[in-house]
Amino acid sequence: MPRTVRKEDLPTSSEIDLLCSALLSADEDAADRIILAARRDGVNIETIYLGYVAGAATKLGVMWEEDQVSFVDVTLASGRLYRIIRGLRHIVASSLIDGRAMRPALFALVPGETHTLGIEMATDLFRREGWDIDMAVGTSHDALIEQSEDRHYRAIILVANSDRMIEPLTRLVLALRITQPLAHLVVAGSILQHYPDIQRLVGADAVMKDIKGAMATLRSILTEDPSEDD
Repeated sequence: MPRTVRKEDLPTSSEIDLLCSALLSADEDAADRIILAARRDGVNIETIYLGYVAGAATKLGVMWEEDQVSFVDVTLASGRLYRIIRGLRHIVASSLIDGRAMRPALFALVPGETHTLGIEMATDLFRREGWDIDMAVGTSHDALIEQSEDRHYRAIILVANSDRMIEPLTRLVLALRITQPLAHLVVAGSILQHYPDIQRLVGADAVMKDIKGAMATLRSILTEDPSEDD
């Protein structure tokens, strides 16, 4: 948990369980009502974001790993969490990214993916074009999140090829939504061939279908005015 939130201010496990139940329920607005009630009760915005939202994401991950919920359930709940995050991210972004080194982009291979040639070629291409970007290959989920917490990326390109990468990709997108609220999350790689609707499925901001169009996609993201983000 980030140092900006005191442990004594965090929601209890029962409160997190209640929020998760709302996120997984048939009631589209149940989770929003819980967040609004917490704000009315005087809970500060960082505690809501880093306590309630991050806590629910962690709990959903545990439920997923223990087969208590299905991939479809988690996808539904994640979509509702994204909506909450979008409503809060500009309010808490300044404190989250304060002190972080500004970096334009990170190319990251989804944990568990073994095909590295594509991401290495793409990173080399962008660097030859003058882009000062980071690359992460063979990095675990937790290590990627830790790296993102040290740096403020304008864009994070997540590369996956195998269709079995859909679960770790979804988990990574959700975690990065919390640690990098202002970053544009982009999916690239052959996984797009397996899941044509991957952008909607995992909640990404954009996709890179091929190297030819990748340069224009990243350039448009990095030159976009941050104040115009949703």
